[in-house]
Amino acid sequence: MKQHDGTGGLGVGPHAVFALDANGDCTLSTGPALTHLDLHPGELVGTNLFELYRDDTINVDALRRVLAGQSFSLEREFYGRHLSTYFEPVRDVDGSVTGALGVTTDITEQRRTENELRAARERASLLADVSEALSRELLDPEALLRTAVRAVTDAVADVGLVWVRGLGEASLSPMAAWASGGDPTRPAHGPASGVELSPLEASVVEAMSEPVLMSLDAAAAAGFSSLAKRYGAVTGLRVPLRSRGTVLGVIDVARGAEAQPFTEAEIDLVAEVSERCALALDHALLLRAHQEAREELVKFQALADASEDLIAITDTEDRTVYINPRVHASGVPLTGSVWKTAAVADIDESVQKSMRHDLETAGRWSGDVTVSTPDASLTARVSVFRLFHPDTARPLGTAWIGQDVTELRETERALREANSDLEQFKALVDASPDFIAIADMQGRVQYLNPGGRELVGLQPEVDVATSTIADYATAEGLVNFRNGVMPAVLAHGHWEGETKLRNHRGGPSIPVATSTFLVHDVESREPFAIATVQRDITERLAAETALRQLAEQRQALLTRLVDAQEAERVRIAADVHDDPVQACAAVDLRLSLFRRRVRERAPDLLDGLDALQATVSGATDRLRALLFDLEPPDLGNGLTGALSRAAREIFENTGIRWTVNGDEEPEVPDTTRAIAYRIAKEAMINARKHAEARSVVIAVAAREGGLQVSVDDDGIGLGPDAVEPSPGHRGLLSMQDRATVAGGRCTIRNPEGAGTVVTAWLPGPLPSDTSAT
Repeated sequence: MKQHDGTGGLGVGPHAVFALDANGDCTLSTGPALTHLDLHPGELVGTNLFELYRDDTINVDALRRVLAGQSFSLEREFYGRHLSTYFEPVRDVDGSVTGALGVTTDITEQRRTENELRAARERASLLADVSEALSRELLDPEALLRTAVRAVTDAVADVGLVWVRGLGEASLSPMAAWASGGDPTRPAHGPASGVELSPLEASVVEAMSEPVLMSLDAAAAAGFSSLAKRYGAVTGLRVPLRSRGTVLGVIDVARGAEAQPFTEAEIDLVAEVSERCALALDHALLLRAHQEAREELVKFQALADASEDLIAITDTEDRTVYINPRVHASGVPLTGSVWKTAAVADIDESVQKSMRHDLETAGRWSGDVTVSTPDASLTARVSVFRLFHPDTARPLGTAWIGQDVTELRETERALREANSDLEQFKALVDASPDFIAIADMQGRVQYLNPGGRELVGLQPEVDVATSTIADYATAEGLVNFRNGVMPAVLAHGHWEGETKLRNHRGGPSIPVATSTFLVHDVESREPFAIATVQRDITERLAAETALRQLAEQRQALLTRLVDAQEAERVRIAADVHDDPVQACAAVDLRLSLFRRRVRERAPDLLDGLDALQATVSGATDRLRALLFDLEPPDLGNGLTGALSRAAREIFENTGIRWTVNGDEEPEVPDTTRAIAYRIAKEAMINARKHAEARSVVIAVAAREGGLQVSVDDDGIGLGPDAVEPSPGHRGLLSMQDRATVAGGRCTIRNPEGAGTVVTAWLPGPLPSDTSAT
C-alpha cells in the first residue's frame, strides 16, 4: 500500500466517484471503475461506509482521516485490483467538514505496464552489465563464471551454482557458487554455504538443449540439493551453457518456498545470461588454449634452441621448417629437403630406406645415424616421428630429434674392450690360488676369489658380503692392520709386507706375503675400496728356514776352517821363525865370518862364496816375507784398516801410489772380513810383483746384501790366459777358491786399455727369522 499526503495526481484508468456525509453515509457512488469491483452505480448510496468496511482497517482509517479534514492519496490492492484513491474533505461556508469526496482510479493495467517496462529496463541493464562484465573477465574463465552465477542469482534466485566440464572429462566440476547477499567462492574451498559438492555426471546434461525446472528431489540426484537446502530453496532451475553445439556446463539456481515459481521472463533471463556466459566461456577457453599453445610453442622453441640434441621439423612435403642451433653448429651439410640433406651427409642408403619404410608404415623410426661433416663424422641416436593435429588428426609434418652419441659409442666400444679385459682379469683372479679380496672403505668385504676361500678354508656357499677384514686376520694381525697397515695405505695408497691369515679350518695361521692398496674412481680419483693380494709363503718360509740353517752351518764350518787356517798359519809362522829363519840367519852370519877367512887365505873363492851368501840372504828375506803373509789380519779397525796397513807394507819403497776407500763397509762376520782380506792382499801382491802398476785403488763396499772388495791397478794386465787361470797360477786360483768356499764369487778382468780389476763378493749374514703376524 502506498499513501500520499496532500494533493496528488490521479492515475491512468477507469474512475469511480463517491461521496459521504459527516456520519460516513454514502451519498454518491458512480463511475466505470465500479464494475471492476462488482458494484453498480448508486448501489452504495445510503450505506454507512464505516459499517461496510468495519473489517477493512485501511479504509476505516482513511474515512476517519478525510472526515477529520485531511486531503491525501492512497494506493492499495483491493479484490485483486490495484486502486489509487484521492480523498478530499467537503466544508461549509464556515469551514466545517460536512462530508467527504473520493475519486478511485483502477491503475491495475497502468502498474502492470509500468512493471513490465521496469523489468525490461532492468533486464536490458542486467544483460548489458553482464555482457560488459563477461567481456572484462574474458582472460579469466574462473572470474567469468563467478560473475555469471552472481548475476543470475541476484536477479532471480536465492542461491546459484555453475558447473563446467573439462576437456575430455566424463564429469562436470563445481566452479563457482553464489548466495544472494553472500560472497562467491571456489568449490575447492567450499561454497558460501560450506557444503562440499561432488562432480556432476556429464550424462545428466549432455542431452540438454533448453532450461529445465527441477524439484529438490531431482536436484538431489544432480548434486545440487544440499546447497539448495542450505538456503531453504525448494524450486530449482537448470540452464545449459551451450556453445558451438557443445554443452560446456550448466548453471543451477534455486529459490525458497515463499517465492513465486520461476516465470517465463525469469527463465528467459537466465537462459540469455547463460547463452552469453557460454559464448564468453568458449571464447575464454579458446583464448586460453591459444595462449597456452603459444606459450608451449615458445617454451618448446626455447628448449629446442638451448638443447644439446640435434632437432629439426619438416612439413608434409619433407621441407625443413625449423632447425635448432645445435644442428648448424654440428656442421651437417643442410639443404632444403631432409632427404637431400641425408644424401649430401653420406647417410647410409639402407638407413634411409629403413627410415622411409617405418615412417610410412608405423609413423616413427629410431636408430643410429652416422653423418659426414667437414671436420669429422658424427654419430647420432635419431628418433623420427610423424606430427598430427591433436584435435583433427591432420598430418602436420615430421619431427627429427638426434642425440650426439659419438663419444658414447666410442666409450661403449672402449667399455666392451674393457669388459673383455675385465672378464680375462676376473678369470685370472678366479683361477689364482692367492687370497684376493676387495672391501669397502669401512672394511666390509665385497669380493673374495675362490683361491682365497680355499686358502683360508671358507666354504663356497658362505656369503662373504656379511664378513669384514677382521674375520680373516689373526688377533695380532688385526692389531697390525689397524695400527700399521691401514694408516700406511691411507697415507701412501699402498702397503707391502708379511702377515698371517686366520685358518677357518681351525688349523695354524697361514703366513702370507701381502700387497694392500686403495682402489680409486677413474674420474674423481677418490678412493672407494681397498684391495689386497696375499700369497701363501708357508713353503718359502720353510725353505728360508732350511737355507738359514744351512747358511749357519756353512758359516760355522767356514769359521772353523778360517780359524783352523789361521791357527795353522800361526803355527807355520812360529815354526818358520823358530827354525828355518833362525837357521838361515845363523848360516848367513857364519858365511860372513867365513868370508873374512877366505878373503885372507883364498881370495879366488870369494865369488862362489858371495853367490852362496846371496842365496842364503834371499832365502832369509823370503822366509821373513812368508812370515808377513802368514801373519793373521788385525781387524780391530775393520777390514778397511787392515787393508790400509797391508797396502802400506806391500807397496813400501815401490813408488806405487795406493788408496783404500772403505766408507761403505758393511757389518759382516770377522770370518768374512778375513777371507776378503786374504783375497785383496793376494791381488795387491800380484799388482806389485807382476803388473808394473803406478797406482792401485782398493775399495770396500756393501753390495747385494754382502761385502764387496775390489783391487784396481793401472798396470799391464795379466793377459787373456791369466784371466782364466791355469793350474800353474796358484795366486789367482787361491783367490777364487777362497771366495767360492765362503759362498761368494771372485772375478778378474782386464778393462779396455790397461790394468787389472779383481772383484770379490762375499755374502753377509742371512736376516734373522722375523715371522709376520
